Amino acid sequence: MSHSIEFDLKRTEILNFAADLFMTKGYEPTTVNMVLKAVGIAKGTFYYYFDSKEAVMDAVIMRVIDAEIKQAKVIVANKEMAPIEKLISVLFSKPKSEDKKVIIAQLHQPHNALMKQRAMQRTLELLCPIYEQIIIEGNQTGDFSSPAPLSDIQFLIAGMQTLYDLSGLQDSKIEVRLSAVLTTLFCVLGIDEAKITKDQVAARIMQQL
Repeated sequence: MSHSIEFDLKRTEILNFAADLFMTKGYEPTTVNMVLKAVGIAKGTFYYYFDSKEAVMDAVIMRVIDAEIKQAKVIVANKEMAPIEKLISVLFSKPKSEDKKVIIAQLHQPHNALMKQRAMQRTLELLCPIYEQIIIEGNQTGDFSSPAPLSDIQFLIAGMQTLYDLSGLQDSKIEVRLSAVLTTLFCVLGIDEAKITKDQVAARIMQQL
C-alpha cells in the first residue's frame, strides 16, 4: 500500500470516529483524548493528521459541503428546470445523505454552536457562488430582478438557516414560517408574481419538505 493511500485511510478513520463523537456527544464536550481512545491511536499520531480538534471539525463540515457542491452543480446545469424550480430544489430539498441529516439535527444543539457557525461560513463562501448562478439565470429570463445576486442569495441562506428554519416544525408552524419565507424570497429576488404566485411556490416547497 502506498504512503498516500495509507495516509488517506488513517485520516478518514480518525475523521469518521471524530464525526461520530461530535454527533453523539457534541463538538464542545468532545476532547482530543476522547478521539484518541475511540480510534486507538497516540496523541502524536492524531497531530500528524490534524492540527487541532477544530481542524477535524472543518474536515467533517467540508465532507458535507463537498457533496452539496456536487449536487448544486448538477441542478444548476439542468436545462429542463426553470430558475425558480432550481432555487427551491437547492434551498428546500431534504438532506439525502445520512451524514447531513445527523449534522443538521446536531447543529441546533447549544454545544454545537461553533460547528453551526463554521457550517454557515463555508456555505456562504463555497455554496452561495454556485447558487448565485441560478439567480443570474433568473434575471436573464425575467423571472427575478435581483440587483446583487451573490449578496441576495447569501442573505436568504443566512436568514433561512437561522430565523426561518423549517426543519422539525409541526404543520401549523410551518405554514406561519413559510409565509415569512415567501415574503422575504419574493421581495429580495424581485420574483415576478405574474409568472408564478406565492401559493404556487409554497406548494412546491412543501413537496420538498
